[in-house]
Amino acid sequence: MSKKNLVLKTALIKTSILALSTAFTLPAFAQESVQSTEDETSMMDTIVIEGSLLSRKQGIMDKRDASQIIEALSADELGQLPDKNVGESLNRLAGVSMLVEKGEGRYVQIRGINPSLNNVTINGANLGSPEVEGGGRQAPLDIIAGGVLGAVQVIKAPTPDMDAQGIGGTVNVETKSPFDREENFYGYANVRYGFEEIEPQDNAYGGTNPYGLDATLAGKTDDKKFGWLIAGSLSDREYIAPGFYQDDWAKYDADAATNSVGGYAPEAVKNNYYVIGRKRLNLNGVLEFRPTDNSKYFARGFYATWEEFQHRNRYAEVFDNDIVFTSAESGTSGENAIQANIRLEKPEKEVFTFAIGGENIVDALTIDYEVNSGSNSLEEPYSYWEWETGEDFGPNTFTINGDGLVTITPDAGTPDRQDPSFINFDRARFQNSSMEEDTLAAQFNVTWDMNDQTQIKTGMKYRSTEREWDYSLTRYDGGASDLNLGSSDSFTNGAFTNCIESGCRPNILMDIDAMNAFIADPNNAEFFELNEGNNFSSEFASDYGITENVLAGYVMGSHDFGGVELIGGVRVEATDIDSSGYLFVDGNAQEVEDGGDYVNILPALLANWDVTDSLKVRGSVTRALGRPEFDQIAPRSSFSDEAGQGSLNIGNPNLEARVSWNYDASIEWYPNELTLLSASVFIKDISNDIVGLSEKYNGVSEINAALAARGLTGAIDVDGLGLEELNVSTTQNAGSSELKGLELIAQTQFDDFLPASLAGFGASVSATFLDGETEVNGETLPLLNQAERSYAFSAFYQNHGIDASISYAYNDSFATDINLSDSDFNLDQGEFGRWDAKASYEVMENFKVFVEGVNLNDEPTTEFQGRSELRNTEAEYVGRTVYVGLSYGF
Repeated sequence: MSKKNLVLKTALIKTSILALSTAFTLPAFAQESVQSTEDETSMMDTIVIEGSLLSRKQGIMDKRDASQIIEALSADELGQLPDKNVGESLNRLAGVSMLVEKGEGRYVQIRGINPSLNNVTINGANLGSPEVEGGGRQAPLDIIAGGVLGAVQVIKAPTPDMDAQGIGGTVNVETKSPFDREENFYGYANVRYGFEEIEPQDNAYGGTNPYGLDATLAGKTDDKKFGWLIAGSLSDREYIAPGFYQDDWAKYDADAATNSVGGYAPEAVKNNYYVIGRKRLNLNGVLEFRPTDNSKYFARGFYATWEEFQHRNRYAEVFDNDIVFTSAESGTSGENAIQANIRLEKPEKEVFTFAIGGENIVDALTIDYEVNSGSNSLEEPYSYWEWETGEDFGPNTFTINGDGLVTITPDAGTPDRQDPSFINFDRARFQNSSMEEDTLAAQFNVTWDMNDQTQIKTGMKYRSTEREWDYSLTRYDGGASDLNLGSSDSFTNGAFTNCIESGCRPNILMDIDAMNAFIADPNNAEFFELNEGNNFSSEFASDYGITENVLAGYVMGSHDFGGVELIGGVRVEATDIDSSGYLFVDGNAQEVEDGGDYVNILPALLANWDVTDSLKVRGSVTRALGRPEFDQIAPRSSFSDEAGQGSLNIGNPNLEARVSWNYDASIEWYPNELTLLSASVFIKDISNDIVGLSEKYNGVSEINAALAARGLTGAIDVDGLGLEELNVSTTQNAGSSELKGLELIAQTQFDDFLPASLAGFGASVSATFLDGETEVNGETLPLLNQAERSYAFSAFYQNHGIDASISYAYNDSFATDINLSDSDFNLDQGEFGRWDAKASYEVMENFKVFVEGVNLNDEPTTEFQGRSELRNTEAEYVGRTVYVGLSYGF
């Protein structure tokens, strides 16, 4: 990093911190609000309800007026949500936590439930998912930019007119409408430019500064019968994510013969130099026609693309030979091997939804209808080169610090482990994943307002989803001539030291583009040999096709008993699934078809009691579904391997949906339009739960026996791949799960406690406490992907043209993988807490400049093994990011 860039970055970070601290600590000094002398006695009158204050006010109103337990976010008067993508905005809400992937919020958990068990909709229509990760039901919310949205709701207690899918809840994102504002013509634009704290190494892949643009333009005819809106958002970010990874910690017993005191050590010490690039484009278009007060018609389209590259430069020191602990945190090791590999993934995702529909009011009947078509796709090309040495490096000494990170120090006189000429070619792999998902849905609802107190609603919905995934892999091994990392000067860009907060490790910058060009040159054929083994696992094992048809009908009614509203009804959903995949039969790939169907009856009863004008009590008993992931129900098996470790995942077409009884109760107090205090308790009793089971096999004979027992003899070239370990996983409906929780929310302005000159300060805080477990074959296991505690805190100030906030979101650690063979190999995601801040100033009416700081505390993502944080398996940092920008509306 250049001295000039360092100075610039330091100045920007200090400037942003100064701007934020000024907003919180100094008396109001900027543009004074216009007010009369009489108004000065009322502190609330000094606050103009716009900006983030308007967003918070609308969110409180939406929660108060809802017939269910919900949390809500709304855009401000310029159409801005609090964050760049909707996933990170939702992380501010009670009971909602963000799963961070490579430094950005992607999947949203509701009340600790696996993201694939949530339902994500756009304007009430199913979004689907352009994903294969996690089975393809978890929608990546980072693909949706905040700039094209009008509001977001998290619905925690469903009514019978909603889809049953969503044990955790439903996230409904609402795009903007031309009728959101009174003006006949209006628009909004936002531009921002950012600076990353971690700059790329010289000659590294990528690493440009981030930028973004949001824009909205809308209009209506003078008679307000026809409206149109177009909105778009574009963002591009490339950043560095260095990290250390330490796999498969093993226990070493004390040994008097070697004077070893014993301890735990990983089998490999790896460090990654990740360069990540993400480009997002969102487009939203709306046409609305309202010819009369009793009729309206619409056409809505939403399109999003998400292009990414993940360039992973990995250097690993194998650490499994002659390990001797001279103390609990240090020791010596013998001669070990070095492994270097370079991987480039370039996924491209597309999401498209188009809906047409309308609403007509005929006397006491309201009829609404909608047809929705959706298409999602994923193309993911992948190049992966692996290089390794013999056991030539050592002896060494090692230390393990308090974060569980291992440092290996070679003894004097040992070979240079960063010399590329020592690191020989092992194999190169080129794979491609292709996924297509098409959905067609139609729904029809009729609401009968019998009188002012009673309403009856009924309707039907049909949804058909077709999904296909195709996977192929081509592998090259070493050829007749030897090849190493030093054979061509173009293969590497020099050795370097990869550093994170906890220390530094050796690495080598590799050039994957040069390697791909080298293998493509026919003159270099002598160095490579096409591996034609594993044809089944490379071309057929992972492929599948799924058609899922859901037909639903419901009836529900509500009655107001004078301050107490009761909502009751029942929904029936019939699910029919046809699936296809490939099995290994008599040494060949054979396509097989399977399927299943099931019917679920889902009653619901909700009550809302307005105890006073400001106090509300709610309670509900509802039923919800959690359908199996797509890859779980296909008759297929997927295999992957790296550095002698293989993973085999086997599908189970006989899986049925999980079913959950949900019990919710809350008390909410709204003393004024900007204040909310609430407490909610809930229980989710999940039966027919789907549980992932895994077993580990070591050694060639044990691995071959495990494959034979599953009819996969010869499907995987165990010897050719050099497999030393195989993890076999599958899923089954087994046992039950229970989740209990408490959610607390407090939000207010402090104007009643501060002098008028300091009016505008406020804060919000939420906390969620969970307790859950799963019963599998009589054994009690922790509920996967569930953080027992999560907190969110924001302090904000808005007055005199200044709009500033600082926020913190925290998730406790949680189990991500349970190994039934050996609990020492259980994995947990580490706790995560991130500080963000933002400050804007209204230079003139509807024109604002802003500065934003993301991940100000440089929080890493971590993982550990065996329920011990001292056995760290991941520590990855992305650094701080600072954005500056401006927004304008008219």
